[in-house]
Amino acid sequence: MNRNDLKVYKYNQKWIEGRLEYIKEYKERISSISISLSGIKIEKKVQDTMAENLAILLDNINELLDRINAEAQKQKEILNQLEKVKQPYRVILEKVYIQGKTLVTVASELNYSYEDICRKNGKALDLFDSLEINQ
Repeated sequence: MNRNDLKVYKYNQKWIEGRLEYIKEYKERISSISISLSGIKIEKKVQDTMAENLAILLDNINELLDRINAEAQKQKEILNQLEKVKQPYRVILEKVYIQGKTLVTVASELNYSYEDICRKNGKALDLFDSLEINQ
């Protein structure tokens, strides 16, 4: 993992949350449709077509879940690599890239000047990148 992976961590987390919500709503609709159709007499050809379409939709959901799991695994690797960064650099990276705070906010929370936090953030990113090379 490198600094670019770290920088998009928060956005990917939001993407995962959005996709999971989408899947939840989608599955509820599919379940509702399935229940409704089970009580209705439909000719076999139409029923087979509907079943086939439902199977395709469920396959699409499963593919999306696979993508979500892959992204979640990548995020876990980022967090594991972040644990190897020494302090105070780790806390800076965590606050900025994991929690999504601004450098101004982090500087205030950690009692550093903005200029100091900018320098430390650059050094922290270099340390994070060097861990990727050493692995």
